[in-house]
Amino acid sequence: MDLFITHNQRKYIVETKIWRGDARYQAGKKQLAAYLKLENVQEGYYVVFNHRKEPEPRVETDPFDSLTIRSYVIPVIQETPSHTLI
Repeated sequence: MDLFITHNQRKYIVETKIWRGDARYQAGKKQLAAYLKLENVQEGYYVVFNHRKEPEPRVETDPFDSLTIRSYVIPVIQETPSHTLI
């Protein structure tokens, strides 16, 4: 797990990834579900950064093995770095 936060005696678990296709996106949800079960937490957060040329944002809430996974795909738009050195 990438972030484990406790606040007011409640656990928050966040898994982060970089977009590598839908198969890996789904695999990340399974990974997060395993962490949630390990920590006995019913809800987790999945944040995926999408660097593709035309990224699309996505927000999903999925039941997953009796857990709730809240997923956020965040477009990352940035200019290509220069190939010249100054």
